[in-house]
Amino acid sequence: MPTAEQLASIDPVEGDGTIVEENEDGSYVTSWPDGTVRVDESDGRVMVTFPDFSVLNIETDGTTTLNDVNGTALDPSTGQPLSGPDDTEIPTPPPTTIEELAAVIDGISTIADLAEADGILRAFGVAAVVDEEYGALFEMASALAEALEVDLSPVNWFLVPLKQLLAVITAIETEERGVAMRAWCYTTTYDAMGMGSPPVPTFSGSLGGADQDDLNRQWWNDARKQAADQLVDGQDGVALHNRVMLLIAKCGGDPSVAVTELWAAACRRSGDDGHAGLLAAYPRLSWPDPTGA
Repeated sequence: MPTAEQLASIDPVEGDGTIVEENEDGSYVTSWPDGTVRVDESDGRVMVTFPDFSVLNIETDGTTTLNDVNGTALDPSTGQPLSGPDDTEIPTPPPTTIEELAAVIDGISTIADLAEADGILRAFGVAAVVDEEYGALFEMASALAEALEVDLSPVNWFLVPLKQLLAVITAIETEERGVAMRAWCYTTTYDAMGMGSPPVPTFSGSLGGADQDDLNRQWWNDARKQAADQLVDGQDGVALHNRVMLLIAKCGGDPSVAVTELWAAACRRSGDDGHAGLLAAYPRLSWPDPTGA
């Protein structure tokens, strides 16, 4: 991210080694030896790209926004993240079913926990998987615990393959999870801006075919409803609305920056912010038309 000194030195001065070129459209491009590039558009807008690919935009009315290469909003004066050091300040979507299941599994240590988890898994709608893949292991662990009359048992016989299953499901559902998170981000941002409900993007051309397009559309609608329900949930809904409004204010009043900031925080929480993750695939969300899939 650029330093405060870099941000304060975006105007060329004599002797700083800058090169200024005029384009045919009337814009000017100023280049610094360190790789910083400033473009002055003919309509008065200015865009400065720093060596780390952070971008400073200056609108004709003087409004400034600064974003890093991932689209994360930064303070235009200091270069520091607007969200502060604690990412939890930025609201994120509720955990997915698989994330909730993973948390349940991580808490299992005894056969009593396992018996309870078996019921939880069924409640989450994965009973068929439990019965077909791990039913025998569960029965064996239960029988052994009863025979030994102790709480502890070879519970890992069940947990290890189940964790592997959840990891596979998590990978398979990456596309749908991204759609759902973006739907949540757009819904909360539209609400904060008083724009109603975001439109459904056009889902077509998925590598998974038409069935995957339909699935993406379903996840979008489900996540949009989930966010809408959260926003009308008493004081919690008011708090969520206010936190998104505060984020938009921190982003210079620019909802396009804020929705990307929400998206980045969601990807960090879900572990989708790696080099091959969802955040890398969608570093910046479109506005006001939602980014689909």
